[in-house]
Amino acid sequence: MTSHSDLADNILPSDRPTHLAPLRHDFRPWHKVRKQYVRQEQWNELTARMVKRYLKAHLQNEAADWSLDEDPAADPAVSDVPESVRLDRPLRCLVIPGDDLLDIRSLWEYLQPLGCYIRYLGFNESHGSDQIGTRIHIANNEVTSLSRVAHDSHVLADRFQAIVSHQSQAYRLLREYGPYHVVNLDLCDSLFPTAPGDPSRYLSALHRLAEYQMMYQTTPWLLFVTSQVEPAAACTPELQKLCQPITINCQSHPVFAPRLGTLFRLNPYTVETNTLDISSLDDEEMVRIFGLALGKWLISLSMSCSPSWIAQMLTSHRYCIKATPRVEMLSLAFQFRPKHLPPRDPTGLSTAQMNVPTFPTELDSATKLIEAVERIRDVDELLNADAELWETVLCSSADLLESAGYDRDSYLAWVAAGEAS
Repeated sequence: MTSHSDLADNILPSDRPTHLAPLRHDFRPWHKVRKQYVRQEQWNELTARMVKRYLKAHLQNEAADWSLDEDPAADPAVSDVPESVRLDRPLRCLVIPGDDLLDIRSLWEYLQPLGCYIRYLGFNESHGSDQIGTRIHIANNEVTSLSRVAHDSHVLADRFQAIVSHQSQAYRLLREYGPYHVVNLDLCDSLFPTAPGDPSRYLSALHRLAEYQMMYQTTPWLLFVTSQVEPAAACTPELQKLCQPITINCQSHPVFAPRLGTLFRLNPYTVETNTLDISSLDDEEMVRIFGLALGKWLISLSMSCSPSWIAQMLTSHRYCIKATPRVEMLSLAFQFRPKHLPPRDPTGLSTAQMNVPTFPTELDSATKLIEAVERIRDVDELLNADAELWETVLCSSADLLESAGYDRDSYLAWVAAGEAS
């Protein structure tokens, strides 16, 4: 007689999904080796660090053993209790994925030693995972078939900016799947103000996201923002507006303005006029002022809510995607931590000793932001200077693309030929 487990062995996959479709050869800019470096050394590494440092006690490591009215001797693995109930404490991720969900695949691989589960919501305005037969639909099915990935993880056919409206489906799903431990906004467009572009729609969406996260998240969380910076096309009035929090810092703290000068050949802040003049910045300095302005804007949002949060820029990277006119890609990382204070006894009758933490001031956070911007590293320089590192990341990138159905040998040949796309 065939046992129940024998039948299950023939039905349920025990290994990662295999690809029956023809292998792919259409390599794109986000398949370059440097992009894999960002995935590993920034997105994955900082996420794993946060899990180990802050979230270990909060996240589920194995499927919960729920006992409702079923037989106490029943195997929870074959319980009728929905997975959404059994997997009650996953690492919750909000992403803007490409059609192959490479970032989620890479994160899943990196987090396997930690044993935590992943549940994600993605925004992809070209194709949604509910559209049968599309490339992202197939990829989403593959990823949600992996161990420790919630089967109801979803990619919505909509723009991330749609969350601005409380009445939108995007915002409804944002609330249904959140709050989030990791938000990864790998933007095709740009947050950098340019003459033909308008970053306000993305900034408004970031504002809405911050509102939701800071109202409902109780643990530290990460925000990754990848954006193009095109200095030659800068819309100076709009960038000046984004720099307003920096100007306010210079006006409020006399020690801050001189520290700002370490990022630039000439300090753009003039004490006599109390103004920040960015019109004379070169391309390199324009990249720095944008990273600083976006970071200071996020710090301002974090400190203005109640209870307030601490925002800090973590390890961030950059690389050039066009030499003339120069266009940079900035991959910025931010960590947000809540300010939890113990209750105070106004009578003095209580003898209990309270541990009152010390939090950084607004000036402390702004000064650390300058230091973080100074440390932004060029990924191409890092890889070109270390042949062993290059080879390691190349192999990792090839493994990732192979798992998503790409031809490994063709990929290695594409890289050897200069990664032209």
